Amino acid sequence: MTASAPSGTVTFLFTDIEGSTRRWEEEPDAMQVALAAHDEVVRAAIEARGGWLFKHTGDGAYAAFASARAAVEAAIDAQRALELPVRMGIATGEAERRGDDYFGPPLNRAARVMGAGHGGQILAASSTVALIEGFELVDLGPRRLRDLSEPLQLFQVCADGLRRDFPALNTLDTVPGNLPAQTTSFVGREAEVTAVREALQAHRLVTLVGVGGVGKTRLALQTAAEVLDQYRDGAWLVELAPILDAAELTEGVAAVFSVPPQAGGWRDALTESLRGRQMLLMLDNCEHVLDEAASLVEALIAACPGVTIMATSREALGVAGESAWPVPSLGLGADSTAATLFIERARDVVPAFDPGDDLEVVAEICRRLDGIPLAIELAAARVRSMSPSQIRDRLDERFRLLTGSRRSMERHQTLRHAVQWSYDLLNEVERRVLQRASVFAGSFSLAAATAVCGRDAQGNLDEFEILDVLDSLVRKSLVNVDRTSEELRYSMLETIRQFAEERLAESGEGETTRERHAVFFADQSEAAFELFRSPREAIIYRFVDDEIANLRAAFRGAVDRERADPAIRIAACVHQAARFRLRTETFGWAAEVADMARKIAHRKLPLVLTMAADSAWG
Repeated sequence: MTASAPSGTVTFLFTDIEGSTRRWEEEPDAMQVALAAHDEVVRAAIEARGGWLFKHTGDGAYAAFASARAAVEAAIDAQRALELPVRMGIATGEAERRGDDYFGPPLNRAARVMGAGHGGQILAASSTVALIEGFELVDLGPRRLRDLSEPLQLFQVCADGLRRDFPALNTLDTVPGNLPAQTTSFVGREAEVTAVREALQAHRLVTLVGVGGVGKTRLALQTAAEVLDQYRDGAWLVELAPILDAAELTEGVAAVFSVPPQAGGWRDALTESLRGRQMLLMLDNCEHVLDEAASLVEALIAACPGVTIMATSREALGVAGESAWPVPSLGLGADSTAATLFIERARDVVPAFDPGDDLEVVAEICRRLDGIPLAIELAAARVRSMSPSQIRDRLDERFRLLTGSRRSMERHQTLRHAVQWSYDLLNEVERRVLQRASVFAGSFSLAAATAVCGRDAQGNLDEFEILDVLDSLVRKSLVNVDRTSEELRYSMLETIRQFAEERLAESGEGETTRERHAVFFADQSEAAFELFRSPREAIIYRFVDDEIANLRAAFRGAVDRERADPAIRIAACVHQAARFRLRTETFGWAAEVADMARKIAHRKLPLVLTMAADSAWG
């Protein structure tokens, strides 16, 4: 009989046909017949023991049982009747049912337990074994499994008619490599892991690029753990951050593999050692030794055909055949990966943490932190002594707020250090342009960047020189580019902008840069106004839509600094277009500067008074 879906504490049985891909390629007709027989055997065994078959995976099945004993009995029944080599994994725990599917840690554990086994083998987690008696079980000890922060105690289920001897388990303990065990859960990013895995199938060099703290290393480690069994000689991590002298890079990589020096030098020694290996090499944090890393990667790819390389960097290596994969920030919103990460990390420090009515506050925190995982994790750690609202209200001082614990003060463990690392790698011109660009609100155009950021004590940078600098900052993940509009526009994450704004203040250029910003947008407003009531009138509407944030910042800043001319010109010239675009915040600007215009008899006084009256009449 068909059982109903169990809830609460559920035991999950996962099955998978070993070598199914190869079988489909070699004998598709026979495999189709065998798969149909497999499906019938597994379905019958599950239903006979009261289980609920809730998913077919193409070469396997997922089933849920209210009874741990019934799940084990169903696995034994199925293995006895199956002709194909099928591996099975069983785990028990609390799971959330959504429609005809389940979500929660027990499913991940069941999948990992199954993946550790071989065709014909039944493995059970200790969570299941604790609930059953009367079975012959072989204790295989605690094993490190992919995507699990702690080792899991595994048991082999034995029974008459079943094979007992199998090769070593497919666990992190038995596969060569040095991937570190992760001490926290991996939240979301399933689509990203899948995409990076596909990139590794198609390219021998995949570089994850992104701003500091966006999660490049964690995504790379997760992906490496999931593809580990595809590499005979395992996956190896080389952390490049401690290597400060690029000349020592190759020697540092060689040290991970205990390669002795040779007369030809470290590069020859390393390539000779890795030449016959079939492995994944992960080079973490390449940006500060970029040229040397690129040179080494080229040599390894040429000399070691079995080596695939996954790198992380603030910018791509620039090697032929490289797949540069941009790592995005986390999705935002109350029901998002970013919010889930905040809640999970908050519960790490306060197990009873419940966002409750603060869920929207949590979402706002994540949004203001640009969805950057490092920043979100550091903010969540503050739940130990602050409420979400208190955290949110202090984000304007994020670099003081998000400092990490005393034990985790390495380079990437404070928000300031993560951004400072990227900033320190810039040349002087790049630093100055980045600092000055912090005065922009929202996005900005190339023309705006040239006018506001291009003036220098050594002379002005022209549009092409500014374009080169912006291109470099985009490559280094410090500036974003929006390609959806007719004219490319640039922007910075708020975290980067705040850091650059601090550096601008330290440089002493803040006042003059803000003045250039205000004057530029006053000039643009005046030029756009000339198009009003003309065949090109649409341009002024697009100008107001694109630049409203900059117009606001320029106007308000000019008023606050008592810089009458740019404030008056902006207020007078954008009023009508802004009114047509329903930009209500601008309606009072003309009235606000009317007295200022009278006092200095500004040439735009008549227009200011007209626009002020227009606003008063509604």
